[in-house]
Amino acid sequence: MTRPTVIALIGLAVAAIAALLALQHEREEPPAPALQIPAPTPATIDAREPSFDVVRIDTEGDSVIAGRAQPGAVVSIIDGGNELGQVTADARGEWVFVPPVPLAPGARELRLRAVNPDGGTVESGEPVVLVVPERGKGPALAIKPGRAGGSKLLQGPGGDAGGALSLDLVEHDDQGRLFIGGKAPAAGKVFLYLDNRFIGRADADSDGAWRVAAATPADGPHLLRADLIGDKGKVLARVEVPWTPGEALVRGAAAVVVAPGNSLWRIARRLYGHGTAYTMIYEANRGRIRDPDRIYPGQVFSVPAR
Repeated sequence: MTRPTVIALIGLAVAAIAALLALQHEREEPPAPALQIPAPTPATIDAREPSFDVVRIDTEGDSVIAGRAQPGAVVSIIDGGNELGQVTADARGEWVFVPPVPLAPGARELRLRAVNPDGGTVESGEPVVLVVPERGKGPALAIKPGRAGGSKLLQGPGGDAGGALSLDLVEHDDQGRLFIGGKAPAAGKVFLYLDNRFIGRADADSDGAWRVAAATPADGPHLLRADLIGDKGKVLARVEVPWTPGEALVRGAAAVVVAPGNSLWRIARRLYGHGTAYTMIYEANRGRIRDPDRIYPGQVFSVPAR
């Protein structure tokens, strides 16, 4: 075999290896997102604050609520203006509270107040919003709004992921940031696409929750797609959800998350076909709406059947 032939064969081998590596890299790691994500506003978190970690509500309204606080702190669980009960955080700062009676149906907001061992009193900066259905009429919804934007779905209509992939929550704020979240197997790798264009990735946490932040796109409608990616870049599961900017989505729930610029009239027109039906939403959420002309981004309202 001549020297030029050997050199040509080596060149072909190098090119083939390079192409194989490029293909493998493309499968495992999509190109960087073209959308620019606005920088989040810094959030100040007081280390003494109590916090929610778990909220579970069954179809009969019985619930278990758990979280963290300073060790030895006395934590009060507040439902609107009423105290559901108190519990003392253990030596690890963990607490669990089981309300003695089922939670009443309807939308509500839970907050925490802790009296720490030093005598200081501090409240939670991040509440939990609940939508509890009528007894035996479907699963409850529990959402923890993020201080810096975006929410975490603690409990949704689909329950636990159980090894599957879900895309449960889509919302955006007035700073142009889009937040998408769902469930996947713990430590699962999730790639997210907007109209088949890669916009971000996330790894599911120990509870199976994942969240991606991106820039809010132009007026839609759009198609959001989440892929669960295996170790070798293979797509193990896929879910697609249609979405339009200006709308917040909670998959499968009889609830709506208020987006910037929304009003009860607009929400009713979209859900029921005519704005005058806003009174149905107002009556179902009277405890959370002081003035029907003033609602705020991030509020969660239960939605009555048509």
